[in-house]
Amino acid sequence: MELRRLTVDDRAACSDLAESRSWSREEKKWELLLTHGEGWGLFDDDELVGTTIVTRYPELASISMVLVAERVARQGLGRRLVSHVLDTGVSTLFATSMGRPLYEQLGFTAVGFTDIRAGVFTGPISDISHIATRADLDDLVALDAKVTGITRPFLWESLLATGSVRVSDSGVAGSWRVADDLMLIGPVIADTPADACALIADSAVGNGRVRVDVHDPEVVAFVQKHGMESWGTPTWMVRNADRLPGDRTRYHAPLLQALG
Repeated sequence: MELRRLTVDDRAACSDLAESRSWSREEKKWELLLTHGEGWGLFDDDELVGTTIVTRYPELASISMVLVAERVARQGLGRRLVSHVLDTGVSTLFATSMGRPLYEQLGFTAVGFTDIRAGVFTGPISDISHIATRADLDDLVALDAKVTGITRPFLWESLLATGSVRVSDSGVAGSWRVADDLMLIGPVIADTPADACALIADSAVGNGRVRVDVHDPEVVAFVQKHGMESWGTPTWMVRNADRLPGDRTRYHAPLLQALG
């Protein structure tokens, strides 16, 4: 097996591998992550059989897209991939129940969870927010850094350019159409769970099938009430730290788990 760097030109092969493991293809997501992150692939001759991506921020590294082809599963390839991108700094990731034992062996500990919710939102619009513009970029980056503890201007630049950002007096919610039939909502930053619910409603109404990854019980109950079904509850884990940075009480949903 040869380990080598992935580029955006590998996004179709990455999507093929994802689809073979019952993940969505989401080539736009692979393109975003491979553009701003460091992707590594394991190749058996010319066939891509394993992937991982690490997105490095000044404050920590976010590990994602850990995939291994079924025919080479349970051979230690996942460990090899993740170990390759680990360093002495703080790392974070979301773990499925299947992957969690490996990450615990590599020094990760659980610090939370997320409830993946998807469906057509059936609730009313709250109408508490308005669309942000490029002029809001510096404020968005500063708020995000304060709440998440990580600095990632590229995320907000991407959302303003190819997605949408709604702002209110109490917070902000981004959204991005990762596929023709699915829009992701996040990051959602809000002073209270009720404010988060209102921002999610403003972002979701009229946009067909949407996904938002939430954890606060009030927000989970709100999206469940309005047609959003659970797709699973991965565990949020961290390595070389006792907790996630920032004021996470105000961080109600990521855009992508892969981005922290």
